[in-house]
Amino acid sequence: MVPGSDGDVRESSHSSDLDLTRRALAGEPLAVELLCRRLACVPAILRDRHARYGSPLRPEELEEIQQETLVALWAKLPVYEGRASLETWAFRFTVLELLKSLARRDRRRNYLAEPDETLDTTPDREDPEPSLEPERLHAGLERLGPPANDIIRMRHFEERSFEEIADFYGEPLNTIKARYYRGMERLKALLEKHMRGE
Repeated sequence: MVPGSDGDVRESSHSSDLDLTRRALAGEPLAVELLCRRLACVPAILRDRHARYGSPLRPEELEEIQQETLVALWAKLPVYEGRASLETWAFRFTVLELLKSLARRDRRRNYLAEPDETLDTTPDREDPEPSLEPERLHAGLERLGPPANDIIRMRHFEERSFEEIADFYGEPLNTIKARYYRGMERLKALLEKHMRGE
């Protein structure tokens, strides 16, 4: 029996998750098996998020993204620091990979699309809101920095309540809310600068 077996790899400190990752990277067979079981959440995350985004991909495209995400996730394991559970860490990584894949797909389609002469291209028609690529959003979050960017990601990408986020950080609810709202204001300012081309 491996120390840190299935029953004790989910400690609240996540130090056992970090230990499990290090043992798996060292090639310990049982640790690799446990880690594979933990990362089996990736396909479920992809299916759920894909459905929430309107299921724009064909099954074979989603399968390809799943394989690419798992490969990329394993490649990133050496930088996992145990600050969050493996599932939370994998969730954020998986959602970002899906968004990046969808953005690449949209750019390819826009590039290959023939101009439609039937479209109204009247110059005085205004778009209701300028579009923002997922990469720009995530770049803005990276510039925002922790802990605000992580709180915003947990709130919007993981759809966690403020109470859950406060429990995760072990901080008062009002502190988390204040960081969230200040972070959203700063993020909005960063994105508005991007939209103005600054």
